[in-house]
Amino acid sequence: MTRYAWIVATLLLGVAAWGQGKAAAGKQDYLTLAGARLYYEECGTGPNLVLLHDGLLHSVAWDDMWPALCGKYHVVRYDRRGYGRSEVATAPFSPVDDLLLVMGRARMERAILVGSSSGTAIALDFAIAHPERVEGLFLIGPVVHGMRSSDYFLQRGNVASAPLANGDVKAAAENWSKDPFQVSGERPEARKKIFDTLVANPQNFRVPGQFELRPSPPTVTRLAEVQAPTLAIVGDGDIADVHAFAGAVQAAVPIARREVWKGDGHLIQMEKPADLTARLDAFVAVAERKIVTVSPAILREYVGTYALGNPPAKIELEKDRLVLEIGGDVDVPLFAASESLFFVRTTGTELEFERNAAGKVTAVFIHNPDGGRVRCPRT
Repeated sequence: MTRYAWIVATLLLGVAAWGQGKAAAGKQDYLTLAGARLYYEECGTGPNLVLLHDGLLHSVAWDDMWPALCGKYHVVRYDRRGYGRSEVATAPFSPVDDLLLVMGRARMERAILVGSSSGTAIALDFAIAHPERVEGLFLIGPVVHGMRSSDYFLQRGNVASAPLANGDVKAAAENWSKDPFQVSGERPEARKKIFDTLVANPQNFRVPGQFELRPSPPTVTRLAEVQAPTLAIVGDGDIADVHAFAGAVQAAVPIARREVWKGDGHLIQMEKPADLTARLDAFVAVAERKIVTVSPAILREYVGTYALGNPPAKIELEKDRLVLEIGGDVDVPLFAASESLFFVRTTGTELEFERNAAGKVTAVFIHNPDGGRVRCPRT
């Protein structure tokens, strides 16, 4: 790997030492809302996480990650209305309001929202409605409300669920368990989990979506309002619509990164739970990192061009925040840990400015979380 390629990968990808925690005991309970009771589980202590399931399964989709997360975080997962153990909606309701009430029950003032599929759409809706309550967004197989699905996406769902017209739940469950986009490759355990969950919870197929209230104007037109650091992860085997949703998030959310995971499909938490837990650990560490205020006068001293590669990198000042421009079209926001040390909010990569004896800025050092370090002189 060339020096330039290494630095770009460091800034945009990041590397971290990711650990595992031990399981912690939790509790199960119901939260009574207007028109329905919601089942939820809560466990652990530490940074707050809320897990938001997809639109096919329910909170059991997080089973393989749950013990590790409970060992190091304060975590809540719940079944949305009509899914799993929660009662079906019989009147209009707002999933954003439901999430707010769940966080209130768990005494979470702020949290990192970890969403899967349609759960990511609720996370984005919530981040716009209640920015002060969101520490970060960790989005797996993202969906964006207000962004139209393709005909191919709709036809694929209609075909998989067609046996339900004849009351054949097992056939529909088998279709979805064999769907190549939900799970990529063989992975018999993940496919069996999908089949068994749907057979045991046929109500998941029949959630009355007409009662769910969506934001207006739609979220797809308001993604630029999301303030929280955001990571969108999509498997390379997922359906094209999800890649389009992830691209929309990356393009419009101010502090966002998109990662494509090789060999995975839509439900990565069931395909690679350990790897996903490790990536979440790294994301939490950066999202929780404290930011200090640096005067605009000092920030302006760092503005300039640095010999990162060809073309060189530029440090610019936008709205009292430094931004690193790479290759003329990639802008990376930088956050201050001190007057001279800055970091990338989605990867943890650090940039430390160097001054000579006269106090003039002469270079920037790029620190990778794995210990790598490169000096880039000012040009």
